[in-house]
Amino acid sequence: MRLNAPPITEHRLQRYQRWVLLWLKWFAAFLREARAFAPFSDQAAAIAHQWLDRIERILTSIVMLRAAPHVRGNTAPKHSARRRIETHMRRAIIGSAMRRALRSKDLNQRIAALSKDVDALVARLLKRLPRGLTRRRPHRARPEPRQIARAIASAEAAPSADTS
Repeated sequence: MRLNAPPITEHRLQRYQRWVLLWLKWFAAFLREARAFAPFSDQAAAIAHQWLDRIERILTSIVMLRAAPHVRGNTAPKHSARRRIETHMRRAIIGSAMRRALRSKDLNQRIAALSKDVDALVARLLKRLPRGLTRRRPHRARPEPRQIARAIASAEAAPSADTS
């Protein structure tokens, strides 16, 4: 009986990785042919970046799953009043430098960055993780008061006439 079963088998992870890279190559060929037919509008570029965002999210998940066996778990204290938000923790683990490297404003550069070897991204992540995360617990920003709430607060704060 195995007590520490991996979250996903290595074979299945390789299949997902190959599927993502194949899909990325197909999408790059589609964009190349579409550009040859007609120039891209800003709307078409925005849609292409949205599709690449999805591919990037899957690719970073694969990178994190590949790096998981080499990293010890980071558990939050049980007495903590704040819960960890998983998307924030994911951003913190990947790091801003790697996210910026994968998110170029030019479509061709972004496709080239996403097409890089996954093992190089895993090595980069494993080099980064022992230095520690800069944000272990995400901080929620307090929302700014709305205009109506400000108007009500200023009306209540204004001195009223003495009617006695």
